[in-house]
Amino acid sequence: MYTISEMASIFDVSRQTLIYYDKIGLFAPAEVNEKGYRFYSPTQIPLMRLICMLRDLGVDLDEIMRLTSSYDVAEMANKLRERVSELDDQIAALEKERNNVQERLSFYSDVSYWKARQGVPTLKAFPNRYVIVEPFPGDVAIDRSVLHPTLMRAVARLRETMGARPMRGWGTMLQRSYFHSDNPILGAGPFAVVPEGVEAKKLGQAQCLPEGVYLCISRWGMPYNPAGIREAVSYLDAHNLTPIGNAYDFCYMDATSYNEEHQEDFCCIQIPVAL
Repeated sequence: MYTISEMASIFDVSRQTLIYYDKIGLFAPAEVNEKGYRFYSPTQIPLMRLICMLRDLGVDLDEIMRLTSSYDVAEMANKLRERVSELDDQIAALEKERNNVQERLSFYSDVSYWKARQGVPTLKAFPNRYVIVEPFPGDVAIDRSVLHPTLMRAVARLRETMGARPMRGWGTMLQRSYFHSDNPILGAGPFAVVPEGVEAKKLGQAQCLPEGVYLCISRWGMPYNPAGIREAVSYLDAHNLTPIGNAYDFCYMDATSYNEEHQEDFCCIQIPVAL
């Protein structure tokens, strides 16, 4: 016979575990003496071995009790098939979470890249990118109190239609038709960036930033401030660059980064151009 400590040592579990298994009726000792000491028989080892194996496979105790009470091979196999399916779901969820983390890491790399080039007009090639745009409400002065609620509607659409979150950030879309107008913010609206890996069939509501070369200028300033687009358009005109699409003012650092030096967002306006 084995004492409770010896049985626990054989299976690398605690005494408390064996006491609990006894309490719930899963694995009782072969004998309890008059002093309340528990003793186990060598013939109980196979059952405890099976219990430990099923625990290692992630089967919960209620299911282990049900399976070991009858030891039906077909039932055991069915349960393990269910467990494989559960693990597949967990792996898929973890892969999605890992992709989100990688996406956010790439975003922070972009922050560093554009901070190092602050104020320097840059021509940069990009692949296709996608965003969900939510227009600003009409006839309203645009400020932070309008920007952020409007943006969150774009984020909600991204979540609802694609099951995604904007790990690559957000910004404001500015329409090309108003670049040279007195109010280049007309028709503008915040956008949420669609993360990489979203299935093509889910991109129906997204706007595509087509593959190509973009004029990019990073700066401190709000993404709805006309000064940003005016500076970019002035550069386009001075260098005979033709815009071929809307402008997208990406916000890389928002109010969460404000300090004594900066009380505005850090943004990078990007305009597709024909070379």
